[in-house]
Amino acid sequence: MMRSNRIVHSFYPSEIHSTMTLVRKDFTVTTIDGVEIGIRSVQLKDGHASPPVPMILMHGTRIPGISEFDLPVAGGSLAEDLARSGHVCYIPDARGFGASARPNEMSKPPRPTKPIVRSLEITRDVDAAVNALRAETGAERVGLFGWGTGGTVVLIYAALWPEKVSHIILYNPLYGGTPDHPEIGRGSRWEDPDRPMRFNQNKYGNYYFNQVDMLRKGWDNQIPIEDKDEWRDPAVLAAFEKALVDGDPTSLERNPPSYRSPNGMLEDSFYMGLGHKLIHASQVYCRVMVISPEYDTWTRRDDVTALKEDLIHAEEVRIWEPANTTHYLLLDRPERGRAEALRRIEDFLS
Repeated sequence: MMRSNRIVHSFYPSEIHSTMTLVRKDFTVTTIDGVEIGIRSVQLKDGHASPPVPMILMHGTRIPGISEFDLPVAGGSLAEDLARSGHVCYIPDARGFGASARPNEMSKPPRPTKPIVRSLEITRDVDAAVNALRAETGAERVGLFGWGTGGTVVLIYAALWPEKVSHIILYNPLYGGTPDHPEIGRGSRWEDPDRPMRFNQNKYGNYYFNQVDMLRKGWDNQIPIEDKDEWRDPAVLAAFEKALVDGDPTSLERNPPSYRSPNGMLEDSFYMGLGHKLIHASQVYCRVMVISPEYDTWTRRDDVTALKEDLIHAEEVRIWEPANTTHYLLLDRPERGRAEALRRIEDFLS
């Protein structure tokens, strides 16, 4: 079931000098279990003579899709770049994020109970988006791009519905390659000090309030030069943080502003940081690309190695580990890896 909401805007700043008009549309679809999922589509107004792979762009652990994939500034939209090459792109928000329905628990104060919205549950949201994309384009199979733990979701989905998936791109993925992730595994702040090897739900609860500048601090730490603006366009950063605020209608009710996110994907990330695999990659049969930037602290080299070893049935496996690049490679300046990433992604999808 799909309900169209509105045409958003046809022109972003970088489109002014282009003869190819893009159309963005926000709409909702309903999952098999009755949850309304928000989606943004980005595509050429007049289509493409030979449409390439339609794409789902799946966000990561804490932030909605538009903030990662469709910022209204030059160099801030992977969806726009792919659409200009003819791809029809859908950016879904998982339940509890962005434009999607939020569980009832998120209208109440966080509680020290089980985290809500786990990765397996999110595959229902992805499936609703995939079915809508297949219906619109007529494509039998589509491609999926997953950022961070969104990559884990994409990997799981490709194993569950191989008949619907032609390509997956795992960007900064977690996999459970080894049990010693220094950022999110054993001994990290996410571990329950009273119950080692368990997620600290007593402290972080079922969902979380995220400070808007939290991700910027991590981004800054990965940029290896003093002048961060030389590496990252300030306009991209401003648009990124604005999208975080805009993605939660309650953000401005708190001072300073903060945005809510379910903790289910975070708990899944913690267990992968302990070496647990949520899915074994041998169950994936499509073409696979893995992108792991050098300065990223989410994906470990052991994860990439384990993925490569386990993807024994994949039609193709490409591994790209770009040197001197950050977790936010796709939002950094073109010469800091973004331009090369776009070239490699398009080559993989061709």
